[in-house]
Amino acid sequence: MKNTTKAIENIFEEPQAFYGLQNKYQRITSVLGGSAAVGYNINSDIDLIEVTRKGLPKLVLQTLSTILSISMEKMSELLHVSHRTLQRKNDTDLLNVYPTEQILKIADVISKGIEVFGAVDKLTKWLHSELRHLNYKTPIAYLDTTFGVALVKDTLGRIEHGVYS
Repeated sequence: MKNTTKAIENIFEEPQAFYGLQNKYQRITSVLGGSAAVGYNINSDIDLIEVTRKGLPKLVLQTLSTILSISMEKMSELLHVSHRTLQRKNDTDLLNVYPTEQILKIADVISKGIEVFGAVDKLTKWLHSELRHLNYKTPIAYLDTTFGVALVKDTLGRIEHGVYS
């Protein structure tokens, strides 16, 4: 387990470590900063549901905002939580169900994007690019709703299969 944790911590420096992760749950966990940051081992959809109900620590937001290259203020907009509310929380404070669920969905998109583009920086550049397929808006602009997340994931799937997007 220590090697997996080390690989998870090095997602930026060594993206190939990301590909060594066994399944989507490990990849989602790695995007959030590893099981130590998440506070849970996620190995199934049932675990995702339990994590959603219990809440993720605020600490994972910093990791996501770094990967997405956005401010914590923009991160709060994606989660529909006031920036001030997030500022008041300690890093170990747990977030409510709905922000936690949105964080997990965004982490899943990032996981898929790293898989498609092969590197975090390429994914980040794409997330901030205006796409005709998305009415000339950036994919990141759609990560604030369930339907938007699904649209971005669908677009990544199209790119993965060579369909123009």
